[in-house]
Amino acid sequence: MEKTLKTGVIFDLDGTLWNSVREVAIAWNDTFKKYGVGIELTPDMMRITMGRTVPEIGEAMPVLRDIEPKRRAVILKECCDEENRRLNLFGGVLYDGVPEVLEELEKSYELFIVSNCEDGYIESFLNYHKTAKFFKDTECIGRTGLNKAGNIRLVIERNGLEKAVYVGDTERDMRSARDAGVPFIHAAYGFGSGFDAEMRVSSFRELPDLLTKVFEV
Repeated sequence: MEKTLKTGVIFDLDGTLWNSVREVAIAWNDTFKKYGVGIELTPDMMRITMGRTVPEIGEAMPVLRDIEPKRRAVILKECCDEENRRLNLFGGVLYDGVPEVLEELEKSYELFIVSNCEDGYIESFLNYHKTAKFFKDTECIGRTGLNKAGNIRLVIERNGLEKAVYVGDTERDMRSARDAGVPFIHAAYGFGSGFDAEMRVSSFRELPDLLTKVFEV
């Protein structure tokens, strides 16, 4: 009998499984008001930051970049704590078909999440949307300090995966998958655009058919 390889599908979170920009913008604005930071973020402004690490966001926003580093770190930490609190209460917007497709995929593959978020953010997605049952393991930079490629490799090694694929929406996700040595599927319905990926889906519901082809090779 031919041996069945242990296969895994590793997902990015923002722009791939959900869109949380509305609640995140509210959380950050509430924190900014508390600390007297003179900017009000719109969901579209927050959308641009998705996929970046929190320190990178701090450097990218001029109003934060000009704040003394220790104080900036305190503000950003509270922004993250507040967004986790709000997302646990209100959740984000799941992309079409996410619960149904995850339920289908979980029957054939082990499922994982690797994100550039802070600790607790993935948990807010799992808790509010009752999706923890689908995922075997998750990892993020806020817990390990590793970049996304490093966390993808960590999840693969920790779970003994013999074959894996990474599903994400940005060019950085594609580079991270390449650096981790796994194929990449572009979630073209998400935040990222303007780059060419070898494999893509225009909706989450297209994933099962494409994954069947990926793991047949």
